[in-house]
Amino acid sequence: MSKRRRRIEVAVESLAAGGDGVARGEDGRVTFVPRAAPGDRLLVTLMQERKQFARGKVAKVLEPSPIRVTPKCDLFTKELCGGCQWQHIEQETQGAAKQLIVEAGLRRAIGRGMECAPLVEPCPPWQWRRRARFSFWAGGPKVLGFFPQGDKKITDVKECPQLEAGLQTALTAIRTHLLPGLSARGEVSVVLGADGTAHVAVHGSATRKSIEALAADPIIAGVSHGTRTMGAKEVLLEGGVPATADSFAQASSAGNEALCAQVATSLGSVDGLRVLELFAGSGNFTRLLTGASEVVAIETAPVPENSGTTRWIRGDAATCTADLAKAGERFDAVLLDPPRSGARETMESIAALEPKRIVYVSCDVATLSRDIEVLVELGYKAVSAQPIDLMPQTAQVEVVAILERT
Repeated sequence: MSKRRRRIEVAVESLAAGGDGVARGEDGRVTFVPRAAPGDRLLVTLMQERKQFARGKVAKVLEPSPIRVTPKCDLFTKELCGGCQWQHIEQETQGAAKQLIVEAGLRRAIGRGMECAPLVEPCPPWQWRRRARFSFWAGGPKVLGFFPQGDKKITDVKECPQLEAGLQTALTAIRTHLLPGLSARGEVSVVLGADGTAHVAVHGSATRKSIEALAADPIIAGVSHGTRTMGAKEVLLEGGVPATADSFAQASSAGNEALCAQVATSLGSVDGLRVLELFAGSGNFTRLLTGASEVVAIETAPVPENSGTTRWIRGDAATCTADLAKAGERFDAVLLDPPRSGARETMESIAALEPKRIVYVSCDVATLSRDIEVLVELGYKAVSAQPIDLMPQTAQVEVVAILERT
């Protein structure tokens, strides 16, 4: 017989970095509750209890917060999709919460004089996503969609209010042509190019007939499946940056344009400077470095050919940066855009290269704060941070930070 879970009443005070509501019960213990809103009074089923905190699930909204709104997606309401965390919260409150999350995460640096600018919100609240990855299961009735939070059963998704119109059209084409030919389990990634056509990457078992049918759809520029590609091998994003469906690109075109503009502003003029770029991807930021005397761009994935003053190196950022430092190299500026785990392993080597300015683009304020603390110990001052909301209806927030050598 399963143990009956305890229920308590809580008042929700704020929103945490992961998107959960931060609530307190009568005993004062913090309880994290998904799909809660500041100002809610809730009856919560406790799913996990620790001495210092608990995690719960909304059993009943006793008194709704005035900032609650009706979610746009029925799958969110039914808790069948984990893609969004904040559809139930008004847009203005989402922005304020992201600002507070960044300021709280960087509180030590801010305490030493780092300026945190107001959040920039370049994306529309809906239909901003130009890239997505869908999971499929064809062991019974075929489904293609997303996972609910904490669940391994795929929710079948026919449409999503976060998708750009062109990406929604591509999803419809994938479901029409490809889904009947899928078997077992796998993933389908898709990215929408600036011209309105999409590139698709299929990871898993699919019939040749279904791949060919999908590739023939007008919305589809090309489809890759294993070692085979039908049609175009990539699409071009804004600025002519190449992208494949299974490579990284910012989820929103409007958001990426704002992010690139902020990176360019943060770097300042690079004319005549020597610049090192880490985690360079396909060159989304590299294209901003025109005028530099030399750009060394490092990326683990296959890299473009050297062009003009840009020298590409394929390899691990930590290893390559350490090698440059050991060789006595020096750079005027370093630009890095690491994954969510941050770039702790590169900090000492970056400092050894003696750049006057470091521009750090981060999608996780906790690892950004950690790495900033290391750089401060190594002789750098945290100057400013610019939060940017690239993903409305989610708890995600991007930050562009500037550090300068003291």
